[in-house]
Amino acid sequence: MSRTRPATPPPARRRPGARLPSVPALRWVLLAGLFATPTVLAGCGGGHGSLVIGVRPGRPGLADVSPSGGYAGFEIEVAGYVARRLGYRDDQVRYVTAPGSPPADLAMGEPLPVDAPGPPSVAGPYLVSGQDILAGAGDMTVRRLRDLTQKRVCTASPAPLVARFGAAWQRAFLTVSTAEDCARRLASGRVHAVTGDAAVLAGLAARSPEAVRLVGRTFSREGYGIAVARDDLRAGVDDALRAMFDDGAWRRAVIRHLGSLAAKYPVPPALRTYPGPRSAP
Repeated sequence: MSRTRPATPPPARRRPGARLPSVPALRWVLLAGLFATPTVLAGCGGGHGSLVIGVRPGRPGLADVSPSGGYAGFEIEVAGYVARRLGYRDDQVRYVTAPGSPPADLAMGEPLPVDAPGPPSVAGPYLVSGQDILAGAGDMTVRRLRDLTQKRVCTASPAPLVARFGAAWQRAFLTVSTAEDCARRLASGRVHAVTGDAAVLAGLAARSPEAVRLVGRTFSREGYGIAVARDDLRAGVDDALRAMFDDGAWRRAVIRHLGSLAAKYPVPPALRTYPGPRSAP
């Protein structure tokens, strides 16, 4: 005995005069669904909703702790600009002392050689500076690098001095410490001179002009770049730096934070280019 299958109901017909939803109404429905989705839309920084930037404080002019407890300086302004170009709001950016924990997505102040290829993991440079000399305000016996041959010197960057004067001089005359501690040693007369990055020394001299002076004779050149934690970030960081160079923000930051040295940095440095990864044979 065969069974009769139930009839499929006919499709509903639109009643005469009934109206379809308007295009604006459909748009609002779609927008409501989009904002109800619990996905955080971030910039090209990886979609985690925040950006961790490592900085090295204690370098007046470049990066230092502000009176409010945050960070201030030329590098901080560069970092903020880059973060915004990558799609992050200021409240999504977290600054940490580098190196440290948590690991940073970007790290400011990474050395880049001027006359040799740099590592592909470092974007930039955003500044090319040089080593200079800080001496006592009334000490005119220190005018250039060779004047340090019989002087007690403090530095945070011993390599250029050791290369120039040798290991015996290092043992007899050189103290290695932070730039700020070296400046205190100079002001108290424990050393005759301090060497370090010209931008940092200019900031230290501005703090105590009655005690120390910037000699103004650079003896090495080095670039500062931004280390990136992931390869996919480097192109975006370079694009952000290029935009900062082009729209005048870089020059304004130089004048605002590097003060007396602004004349030494009239134009931005040339960004390094890196070959893309080779395809497999």
